[in-house]
Formats: sequence, C-alpha cells, structure tokens
Amino acid sequence: MPSNRIKQLRQIPLFAELERDDILALSKLVKQKQYPAGHVICRQGEPGQTAYIVESGELRILHVDPQGLEREVGRLGPGGFFGETSLLLGEPRDATVEVAQSTTLLHLDKDEFDALLDKRPDMLRDLQIRSDVEQKRRARLVHFKWLDSDETVVVVKHRHDVVLLRNLFVPCLAILVFLAGSVYWYGLSQTMLPLIAGGALCAVLLVFILYLVMDHRDERYVVTNKRVVRREHTPLGREARTDAPLHTIQNVQESQIGLLAQVSNFGDLIIETAGERGHVAFREIPDPEGIREIIFEQIHRLQAGAKVAERAAIRDDLRRYFNMEIGEEKAPAPPPPPDKRRFKPALSKWFLFPFRIFTYFLPSLRYEVGDTITWRKHWIALIKPIALPTLFMIGFTVGAIYLLFQGRFDWMPTLIGYGLALVILFPWWLWEFDDWQNDIYQVTSTRIIDVERLPFYLREDRREASLGVIQNVQFEVPGALAKLLNYGSVTIETAGIGAFTFDLVKNPSGVQAEIFRRMEAFRKRQEQMAAERHRSELLDWFAVYDQIRRSASPAVPPPSRQQEA
Repeated sequence: MPSNRIKQLRQIPLFAELERDDILALSKLVKQKQYPAGHVICRQGEPGQTAYIVESGELRILHVDPQGLEREVGRLGPGGFFGETSLLLGEPRDATVEVAQSTTLLHLDKDEFDALLDKRPDMLRDLQIRSDVEQKRRARLVHFKWLDSDETVVVVKHRHDVVLLRNLFVPCLAILVFLAGSVYWYGLSQTMLPLIAGGALCAVLLVFILYLVMDHRDERYVVTNKRVVRREHTPLGREARTDAPLHTIQNVQESQIGLLAQVSNFGDLIIETAGERGHVAFREIPDPEGIREIIFEQIHRLQAGAKVAERAAIRDDLRRYFNMEIGEEKAPAPPPPPDKRRFKPALSKWFLFPFRIFTYFLPSLRYEVGDTITWRKHWIALIKPIALPTLFMIGFTVGAIYLLFQGRFDWMPTLIGYGLALVILFPWWLWEFDDWQNDIYQVTSTRIIDVERLPFYLREDRREASLGVIQNVQFEVPGALAKLLNYGSVTIETAGIGAFTFDLVKNPSGVQAEIFRRMEAFRKRQEQMAAERHRSELLDWFAVYDQIRRSASPAVPPPSRQQEA
C-alpha cells in the first residue's frame, strides 16, 4: 500500500520532484474515502482546506459565472488532481465538484500538510508549484497592518527596475563628467580646488541617486481579494495611499508607451471608478496586462461568489419550506450575563462643571458614541488661527507685569487697560478655538458626514453621503512633521456627490481603514437584504403555486354513452 500511494503521488506534478523520505512522510497523511453518485465534494465559494486525487470513478466540475449561469467546465477521471490552491493557500473554491459516478478519492488536509512542512522546511523547495500559485504565495509573505482579517494579498508590485535604471542614467553620467572634468582641471591647475569642487558635486549627486533608489522601492501597488491599493512613501516623509474596492471598479485601461516599455514589458494601468477624481494609477509596473487580468479575475470571483452565496441561501430556504432537511438539535442559548450594574450616586451639576470646562478646552480628537465615530482636526490645525490673539495676550500680560513691578505707573490704569485688552482678545481667541472645535467629521454604519459650524452654533453646513456611493478612499501625510505628529488628510471619492475631505485628522491611515471597514460592512448588509427580498419573492411564488396545486380538484371525466343509457 505505501508504494502504491507513493506512485500515485508521483503522478501529481506538485509532488513529482519530492525526495523519497519526504514523499513517504506525505503518503502517510493521505486518506481514502468513497462517495456515491450525486454527492457534492465541495461547492464554489466555500473555504478550501483539502486537496483531492481521483483514484477511481468520475467527477463533474461546475462553475457559476458572475451572471449566475452555472455550466459544466470539465470532468476528472482516475489520476485527476484538484485543490492545489486550497492546500497551499487556503483560498475559497473556484468551482463546485460533484460526483458523476461512484468515486474513490484520496484527500490531503491543509493543516496536516502545513505541519509536515514545518517539520521538513526543505520540502517546500522541491514542490513544483504552479507559477500563478507561487506568485500568490510570495505575495502573502508581505504583511500590511491595514488588511482586514479575511483579506488576502494577491499581488504586490513596484515600478519596473528598468525605470529605475532609466532615471539613474542622467545623474550617473553627470558624476562621470564631473569626475573627468575635475581631474582634467586638476592636471591644468595643479591645485586641489577642482578635486574639492568635483567631489562636492559628486556627493550631492550620490545623495540624489540614493533618494531615487529609496523612492523607487517605497512606491507599492497592491491587489487583494477586496481592493486595489496604491501606496506612496517618499524618503522626505510624505505618505499617501489610495484604496478602491473591487466592486466600485468600472474599467481598467492599460498603456505601454515607448520602445523601452514594449521591450521591457512595463506600462501603466488606469483603474477607473465612478468618482470625479476616482482613478487609481499603477505607474510603470511590470507585466501590466497580467496585472490587469488578475484584477478582473478578482472582480469576477467576487461577483461569482455573491451569486453562489445567493444560490446557496435560496437552496437552504427551499429545503426549509418543503421540509427537505433533517432537523438539527440546537444548543441551548447561553444564560444572560449577570447584571453588574451598581448604584452610582448622582453628582450635582456644580461638581461636573469644572470637568466640562476641562473637556471643552481639551476635547478628544476621536470619540465614538454608539455606531458613530467622530473626528476633529489635529491640534496642529489650531495653531495658526489662535497664534495672533495668543501672542497679543502674552504680550499684554508681560507688559502689564513689567509695568506693575516697575512701580512708575499707577496700578489702577494698568489693570484697567490690561482688562480691556483681554475683553477684546479673549473673545477673539475663544471664537477661533470654537471654530476649530466645531468642525467635525463622522462616519456611521450607513453614512459619512462633514459638519462645519460657525462658533456658538451661529450657522451649520452639513454634507452627507451614503457609504454605498463611495468609490475610493485615499489619505495623504504631507511631510516629515506630519509623519512625526501622525496627522494628514483623507479624501473620500463618491459617485455624483463629489469628494469629501477630512482635513488634518489624527492617524489618517486609521481613519481610512475605518471608513473602508464600514463600507464593506454596509455593502454586505445591502447585498444580504437584497438577496433576502429576492428569496422572499421566490418563496411567495412557490407558496402560491403550492396553494393552487392543493386546492385544484381533479378533473371529472365526461360520462360515457353506456352510463347515459
């Protein structure tokens, strides 16, 4: 039996080049199971954790396209193998596999396979992994803190290395010219000045070359199973990231301009959404056509997954309606948690007044109430408007103290003048402070909100948009100081309403991530509600049909002539 298992595994390209000890250890993990005709091995969209080898029998492969049409795309007989991406990556199934005739399958579970790879790390090197799967596997080794828990990286790209060489050509040539010129000048003048000048110019160019290299590596283009991302991070501290969810992408345009781009196979991808400025540009990336196909593949997978989920929900509802499922014993509901509320003495408003004064002048830049998150502008945005009244108040205070300690002037006119100055300057300062505090940005479970109020609620301008119309979200950290203090601006592109800009908010990457999470949750709720309405309509049709079928009386045949006689 072990030799037979090894022979079967050797016929699979993935395991064909394994060492004998490795394939022997792998063969011990393989299990055998028989399935009757009509049994569904796995369904499209389900999480994949197992690879299968057909030992005998035949399987049908069914695929649901983004339009919801299911068709047979192939069959597998003895020796057939499927589930490589599930085994190596744990990706959802791309097709439904159904038993066409009684079949015996060998299966290999991902958890056991991963444990074997941990014990035998050299085994991974001998696996003959498909190029597309290997690309995805390497992409997942790159971790981003902004990824959702169920989000996986499909591909990560930089600008093509030929672009870096092209950009370095002129400064490198300039260094050679400066070196040759300084040596030639030194030979004529026999002084150190040419060498010093040439060395200084070369040092400046070397710093510029280092900047170009770092800038080239810091720009990343990412495709995940949920979105496309363009990330820019310059050596001077500027940072920006633009995210576009896959479901908002309307078109992807590819262009390769110039002979160098054609020969080296690099170009631009312009990813279009419905926002006014909603294009995400992947500039001078390798294999733009291949990346374009990957983006469309993920879009189609997302659309097909929604159709599969809707069909599975319809199937479950019909089974419940026609009592075609076996009842499952439900676990008892957990007891409600004990009431831990204790008596809290009510404090007088007079005791809370100092605390309210403190919170007014030191408000939180981010706070959450219910499902609403509110952001204010960073403290840095307050410096400019209050700078002038603050300087005047400090100046008048210092001047008043100086005059009082000098003793040359009567203290009463000094205090009166100082008081009149504060009567004018403090309301000015308070106006600017309240104006800063009243500009807020909010996101709820359904909407984004931008509120601008004049101080003391004299006027309020309010803009709102549904999360469903957001096309992409980008943030920008403008420089080194903003990077150090962690503030920046977040721009939300919408379809038809225009852009919303959350200016100078703290932790702009966190704001962007929160908006994106709310968008995804809102989209899933909307899709679920639409699917439930659709299934309800279908069940209404079946209910009416069932009533008509039950109430219809059987047709009475006409009497024969003998009966009439």
